[in-house]
Amino acid sequence: MNIPKKQRSRVYVALIRAINVGGTGILRMSELKDRFESLGFKDVATYIQSGNVVFSTDETDRDRLSRSIEAGLSVIVGRPVKIFLWTPEELKKAASENPFEPERLDEEQRCHLMFLSGVPTVARRRALMGMQGEEYRFSFKGKVLYFAYSRKYDGIRRMIDFEKVLDVSGTARSWKVVDKLIEIAGRT
Repeated sequence: MNIPKKQRSRVYVALIRAINVGGTGILRMSELKDRFESLGFKDVATYIQSGNVVFSTDETDRDRLSRSIEAGLSVIVGRPVKIFLWTPEELKKAASENPFEPERLDEEQRCHLMFLSGVPTVARRRALMGMQGEEYRFSFKGKVLYFAYSRKYDGIRRMIDFEKVLDVSGTARSWKVVDKLIEIAGRT
């Protein structure tokens, strides 16, 4: 008789779009953690107030997992919620492909990674690249938009609606947050 091997839990990082940003989607991290645990996830850890959750699950269907989390969070937030699920390996790869010299980030520049729902079309990517200048530099790798700017533009840089320009949804995290999430996921 063949006895199936116990399935090993997979670790995921959920990046929740528009949580605790600009007074919308207010959600305490303790509530967020409780909701993930009530959905049956294990080893749940949150990081800062912007909707970052590291957890493990036996579920292997990422689409089903995303839909389940979005439905569960929509109930407590009171509106539709969009999440982006990444494995620790995928986050590490995205971090390793950062073209903006991470060693300079703290001293001279800021860098963000925007995790996208899909790969923007060539025309949409070109439209954003045309917006580069002294303020911003952009780069793409698959479903990640990297953008960097000099610290001298803190608080005065022009705002760009990346989702509108690219015609895909996304959620951005600073380089430091991505680095910390990789660290937390490595301990799970």
